[in-house]
Amino acid sequence: MRIVGGSLRGRLLTAPTGRDTRPTLDRVREALFNILTHASRWYEDDQNPLYDGLVLDAYAGSGALGLEAISRGAQKAVFFDLDRGALAAIEQNIADLKLGDKTRVQRADATKPPRASEPASMVFLDPPYHRELLGPSITGLANAGWINAETLIIAERDPRDPVPDIDGLEILDSRKYGRCQIDICRLGAAA
Repeated sequence: MRIVGGSLRGRLLTAPTGRDTRPTLDRVREALFNILTHASRWYEDDQNPLYDGLVLDAYAGSGALGLEAISRGAQKAVFFDLDRGALAAIEQNIADLKLGDKTRVQRADATKPPRASEPASMVFLDPPYHRELLGPSITGLANAGWINAETLIIAERDPRDPVPDIDGLEILDSRKYGRCQIDICRLGAAA
């Protein structure tokens, strides 16, 4: 596994050991970040949430999504995970890439997260498949102040898993990559 674009392109990442994490494939990350970089129709006032503000990588695993965002210009990233092996891998990747000043790692549950000091401009959600955690995570993060109406939510799920049923959740784009579905959405004012 490696960073696929930006200033850190080609740098290798450590993945957590065991079978509890499922890293997003390099080709899927590359396609996703190409969409995020060039999809200005979702952004107001020409502000791209990839570059402006805070990126949250919940269910971070290796931290690949948040680290990819920093490589491509994000200012700072916060990483949530509950697995100690995943947290160790994220810390190792941050140290190897010398990104300690742009990152914060927290042992946290995205369904019951700590209170945010500011809303994230972009949130990556890649929970374990078949557990229907996307809806509770979006709700929990919104209630804790991580998600507001401007936050772009990138949710990864098994294509057989349902789209979260949340009032005000607007799907902006949805793409299938093999056994992975990426939904790019925003939580409207009705939520």
